[in-house]
Amino acid sequence: MLIATLLALLFLGSEAGLMLDGIDQMEDNIKSQIQNEDTRKAALDIVDRMEDTTKDHADADGDGEEDLLKLIHRYETTTAELQRNLDASYDQRIQYQQAMLALRFELKNTMSREQWDKVFQKTDQ
Repeated sequence: MLIATLLALLFLGSEAGLMLDGIDQMEDNIKSQIQNEDTRKAALDIVDRMEDTTKDHADADGDGEEDLLKLIHRYETTTAELQRNLDASYDQRIQYQQAMLALRFELKNTMSREQWDKVFQKTDQ
């Protein structure tokens, strides 16, 4: 199981790029769909914080991946050392997810359901 986790971290990384793409799309939708200037500004401020949070997480995650690679390459590395690194990475991801969820609800509270539905409209329609 440890090997699978290590390989997933090495090859998949934090997937921050995918998150940033989604945030960029959300920002574009807010700009085009929210007519009320105060609501639009408030929503865009939150989106900026989402982007900053994601970038900060990606930077920290990248540093953690570098540390993990160093541990993997070191012959003397113990299972406990690897596990500590993985635990720290997991904790960072949990903190990131909690921050993003809080921002999501903050964003939700800035707009009506109608505005929300316009911003998050399905793209396959």
